[in-house]
Order: sequence, then C-alpha cells, then structure tokens
Amino acid sequence: MSKLKFALALASLPVFVACRGDGGTAILATHGPVAYVRFVNAVPDSGAQDWRFVDLIEESPNTLNMAFRGIFPGTGYQSATSGSRHLKVFQSAFDQGFNDPNQASPGLVSTVFLDSTFTMTEGQHYTIMAVGSLRAPRTAKFVILSDNFPDPGTSVAVRTVNAGAAGSVDVYGSATGGTSTLPSTPLVAALAQYAASSWVTAPPAALVVRANASGSTTLPAMIDATAPTGVAADRTLNLTAIGGSTIAGSAFTVFLFPPAVQNSRAALVVAGTCPTKCTTAGAVFAVDRYPPSGF
Repeated sequence: MSKLKFALALASLPVFVACRGDGGTAILATHGPVAYVRFVNAVPDSGAQDWRFVDLIEESPNTLNMAFRGIFPGTGYQSATSGSRHLKVFQSAFDQGFNDPNQASPGLVSTVFLDSTFTMTEGQHYTIMAVGSLRAPRTAKFVILSDNFPDPGTSVAVRTVNAGAAGSVDVYGSATGGTSTLPSTPLVAALAQYAASSWVTAPPAALVVRANASGSTTLPAMIDATAPTGVAADRTLNLTAIGGSTIAGSAFTVFLFPPAVQNSRAALVVAGTCPTKCTTAGAVFAVDRYPPSGF
C-alpha cells in the first residue's frame, strides 16, 4: 500500500468510529420537542394555497394546492418542532401541471397571502386556520386553536368551529336532519365567528349537525351535515378503529364554512367538501382522537 493510500485510510478511521456507539450499535438521530398541527383553508375568495414553515426544514409539515375547505392532513395531525415558528401561506400555481408559464410563474407562486410567527407548546395539538377575505377590505388572518381534546371514555366528544359560516351560529345535533324538528336546546348557542366551542360528550349514535345564524330556526337549516359514523376495530382483519359518532372513544371537530365568494377561484372547487362548488355554507368533519382498538 502506498503512503498516500495508508494516510487516507487512517484519516477515515476517526469518522468511522465517531459514527458508532458502544458495542458497535449505530447512533440514531433523535427528534427534538414537537407539537402537533393541522391546517384549514377557510378563505372563501381565494384559490388554492401552499402552506410552508419557512424557519426550519425538519419537523416542518407543509402542504401544496390546498383548496377552500381543505384540511391537512385529512385525518389526525402532523408533528412540528415546538417553540417559536414562522409560517407563510402562498398562492398555489393555477396550472398544477406547470405547462402554462403564465399560470405558474415565479411571481404568481411567490405571492404571500398570510405571514406570521407564533409559539407552539411541546406536546400540544393545534388547528391553524386561514380565515377572512383576501379581497378589499382585506380581513384575512390566521386563527390558532388549541385543540385539547378529551378522552370521552364510553361516549363520543364533539366540538364545533365557526370558520366564518355566519357572525354567530346556533348548532343543533339530532339523529336526522332536513325538516325534522330541532331539539329544544342547541349543542352550542351563539358561537362567534372564528371561535371553537367547548367539547360536548354524548352517547355513541347517529348524528346530524344542523346550524343556523343565531336566533334562526329555519328548516332545513343553513348547514345540515351528517357526521361520519366511524368504523369499529376488527382484530381478525387487523383493522384499527376509525373515529366517528357511533364509535365510543372518538373525538371529532365539525368545521362550519361560509359559501365561496361568487366569481372567485374558491368558487371553482368541485370536491367531496364542495359538490356544488361551495355555493352554500357547509361543514367538514375532522377526527381529533381515534378510539382505542383493544389490540
């Protein structure tokens, strides 16, 4: 072996040893303290949005092309480094295939809708909503909710978020919707715009959430939405339980959205959450806590 090769071999030894732990076990990177987040697009007059943490790379969830009434992730939460964080919401490309430079230009996709720094506590769960209008008079802003969902035990827990459906809403829960009689007492009364209700527990059962502007008892209600029933665990098929109104131990949130602004890009959305292009107020359910599966 030449002196040069021998010297290079010796130089590499400290690096090799530094990458080993006691007994030759590889050293694995450890994650720092994290919180848990989900994103909600409740801006009724904008196109799809790109959400990005711009301060860190690791433990910084992002999502692209999230349409009006979109929730990311669709179920559960994403971990994010806790502490002070910097989040921006950008305009998504109008052409997701990036074939038309005028519809996906750098100037377009660098347009910032929202930009804010906030603090998240380790171990806590948060919903971050983009709300308000991007048209004049511009009112768009972030709303950050601390979720703090309970363990409902043999019941289910439900929370309502008024994501701009009206200035104030009364929310009822019943087994059926349509023109069936409303319960005498609402689940939530006078829930202010952009606010979250307290958690309400109830026995597992079919649930239709019905919401009107506060004081109105018009039927059918402004929002009339059936909660997901959930799916029980199946040990034989190795299927874990999915949260819903009929599965004990579930906790879920119903987001009440406004209609899309006519002639805006939000009004172009056609999806499960907007089957009629969001022309009316609507609801989207998100599971906060999955029930135990028992195996």
